[in-house]
Parts: sequence; structure tokens; C-alpha cells
Amino acid sequence: MTKVCHKIYQSTKTPGKGHDAKPGLTSFFHKSRYYAGLINGHNARIREVNNSSLNFPYSERHLQCVWFDGSFRPEKLTSSTGEQVLVESPGRWNLEAGPDFLDAVLIIGPERRKMRGDIEIHIHPTDWKAHHHADDKAYSRLIAHVSYFSSQIPDETLPRGTIHISLRNVLRMNPCFSFESIDITAYPYSTFTSQISPCAEILSSWDPNNKAMLLESAGEERLRTKAFRMENSINERGADQVLYEEVLAALGYKYNSIAFRQLANVIPLNLLRKESKGDILKGYALLAGVSGLLPVKVSQKWDVETRSFVRQLWDYWWKNQSKWETRHLQTDAWRLSGLRPQNSPLRRMAAASSLFASGNSLATRLSKIGTTDQKSWHESVQMLFRPSDAMRYWNRRLSFSGIPQKSDITLVGTDRITAIKSNVFLPFLANRGIPVRKLLNNLPPEHDNNLIRLTAFALLGRDHNPSLYRNGLRQQGLIQIFHDFCINNRSACRNCPLPEALKSFNIQS
Repeated sequence: MTKVCHKIYQSTKTPGKGHDAKPGLTSFFHKSRYYAGLINGHNARIREVNNSSLNFPYSERHLQCVWFDGSFRPEKLTSSTGEQVLVESPGRWNLEAGPDFLDAVLIIGPERRKMRGDIEIHIHPTDWKAHHHADDKAYSRLIAHVSYFSSQIPDETLPRGTIHISLRNVLRMNPCFSFESIDITAYPYSTFTSQISPCAEILSSWDPNNKAMLLESAGEERLRTKAFRMENSINERGADQVLYEEVLAALGYKYNSIAFRQLANVIPLNLLRKESKGDILKGYALLAGVSGLLPVKVSQKWDVETRSFVRQLWDYWWKNQSKWETRHLQTDAWRLSGLRPQNSPLRRMAAASSLFASGNSLATRLSKIGTTDQKSWHESVQMLFRPSDAMRYWNRRLSFSGIPQKSDITLVGTDRITAIKSNVFLPFLANRGIPVRKLLNNLPPEHDNNLIRLTAFALLGRDHNPSLYRNGLRQQGLIQIFHDFCINNRSACRNCPLPEALKSFNIQS
């Protein structure tokens, strides 16, 4: 992963104040309280969070991914006593009871002493005591207690010789880093059992309406959380910039979302507008040039239209190339093979330029679309992605080297637009205080994926009716339940708290 990243914009806003920063979110997502009740009733076993996590709207799973993945984990860490810590090996991801990672290897201090043992991850240092690990012999080989926040905890509560590492400050020093870039489903997690699950046994007796309410309330909780997570980012960088970052990351889909988020950081929205002066073609040339993907020379194998188009891009880029010499991304930051041709990063940058380089605020345009008529809203949002005439070259092109197609190809397909509506636009509008109630129950389904299918099988049984979740909100609910329960379940459902929680699921309050 490329390390090129520069924080060009600066915050002029006041930091957010936590969960109550947008009190209207509760009314927008009123069904989410049912699922929140299910979670809160079994809080210690499910999410292992405490009140301190309200200032950290992500999960321990995110921190585990940071520790495990060297592309996210800072190269140099510091212990609570000020010693430098190098991670030779993060350890094996533990899918059973006990510490999060086993057999890690750390290099400590100037004398480079080597420590081998286990790692435990928490949001707050005091979670060690709150989760009753001090008296658990499974943690006797611990060499490091890693948390997001930093604070003092008594050394005698940790196994002898254990060091403490906090991640908050070192992660915040890297403007390239974002927890939103982490796909927590891409890392090791327990597989589902082929036997009927305890959840499926319980839900088999439920009325279909109650099953639907479970999924919808979980789906609303997922979207409410997304809206809440945007709060601090918007306070730091502004609504327009955050929307720009989230849309670009979504355009990158799972393989290029990190690179697109980096691109949005290297060329913040205000600079894209300033440099392009409202000219979409110039904006595209800037994005393509800084991405490192603009061809360095015109190929004689290209047809006349392609050579003319690339020359237009270079007419702008060569005048500005020098100022970006130390800031552009490297080609290896991008995943270019194994993609559907329609998803080429260069095509997606053309869509990004159409959306953002014109100077007309997408946040403002989006906020002006009425949300009371869901059909009209979806049609109007779809129109936002209509490509500009400046990008007509891509109407029938999949690449610079390919031949024109026989019919038009959209820069952003319907499935991707649907995902952006649900995962970016709707939470963004809710965060801005714009009612989204009528949109929630009419969210179109996203492209089906393996995670949704597997969770539905585990939750509803092998003979369930898929029509129950052919709805975007209910799909969001399946994903939320997977994140809260299945992804961290280390006992093949034996010790999962969800079955007991389902018995007390209450939709009457």
C-alpha cells in the first residue's frame, strides 16, 4: 500500500460531542431501538464495550484488523513506558477462547529485546478488568495489551512483563488512515456450522412479521451507526469533503476503496474545484494524473479518438505535473487485474469528476432532493450519476486500448449506485438532519453476496424463504447481525449469546 498521503485541508470546526451530537437520528431510525434493546440486554457478552466506546464508534474487530494487517498497523509503536515497539509478527488470529492473537513476536526498546507470546486487544485499557481477564489463566502468556485509548492501569492486574500499547495518537498522525477503509469481513472469522443453528431453531416458530422486524431493526441500527460515525469526520473536515471521500471510496468498491480514499485525501474537494475551475475534463485529468494511472505517452496502437482524448488530458496535466511530483500515488496502490472492465479505476474517476469537479456542491444537490416520495427520490439520485458530456469518450469505452462497444456502458452501474444510496447518501442525509424515514422501508436490495446468504442460512435455516430479505434494509440487518454476533463467535454457535437474546427480543415497547 502506498505511503504517499498529505493532509492538505485543515479543520475549522468544533469536534463532535459523541452519541448525542445528532439527537434526531433516534427518530429517523426508530426501529433501531428494538435491536439496541437486544444488544444492550447482553452487552458484556456481545460487544464487550463500555461507556468510553461512545467516543469510538467502531468495534474491537476494527482494532484487531489494524493489529493483524501491516498495511494498517503503524510501523513504529510506543509502549506506555516510552519504549519503541516493532512488530516482527502480529501472531495467529485466535478463533477460540482466550487472547485475540497467539504467538506474536515483538522487538522492544533500543536493546531490541525479543518477546514472544499472546496479544489482547481492547478499545479502552480498563476493558481488561471489565472483561475479567485478570483471573483467567488463558491470558497467562500475554506479552502486550493493545488498546485504542490510553490511560494508566495497575501493572499488577496484567501478567508479569506485559507491555501496554495505545493506538489512538499514532493512527491519528496518519492522514491516510481511516477505519472506514477496513473491510472487517475480509479477515479470519469462524465459519458457520452445517447443522441447524440455535438461532434458526428459535426463529422457526416466529411469525414472518416478527422476523422481518428483527431484520429491519438491525438494519436501521446499522444505518444509524453509519450516520453517527460520519459526525466526527464532518466536524473535522466538513460535509462536502466527507461526502466526497465516502463516494470515492464506494466507487472503488472492495478492491480499490483504499486507493480512492487516499486520492480524495491527496486531492481534497476544495483543491479539486480550485484547480479544475469547474471544468470536468480538467478535474478528470487531475484525478487521473495524481492517481498515477494516466498513461505517460500516447500509444500509436490507440485509435484516433483515444489519442485525441489522452492528449487533451495531458494538455492540462503537463502544466501541473511538477507540483504533484511528491504527492501522487504509485501504480501499485491500485488493483488493476481481476476486475470487471466496467469497474476500471480510470472509468470510476470519470464518474467522480462528473460528480464533484463542476463546482456545484453534491451535498447541496443531494440535500435539496425531497425525501417524502421515495420513488421520486431514487429517480432523482440516479440522475446525479448521469455522466457529463465532457466524459462522453467513456460512453462506449472500457479502456484506452479497447475497441468501442456497440452500445453505451454506464460509468456507474445500478448495483453500485444502489449501494451508494444505502451506505453513503442515506446516512449522510440523516446526519444532516434530513428525514429519511420514508426511504428506509423502500431501500432496493443490493447485489446479493455470500455474507448475506450465509448469515441468512445460519439465522433462518436452510429452508428459509429468500423473499424475506429481498429488501435493502433487511439485507443491512443481516450484515449487522453478522458483525455483532457471527464474526467474533469462537465456539461454532455453542456459546453465542444471540439465541438467549432472541428469546427476550421485544418489539412492543
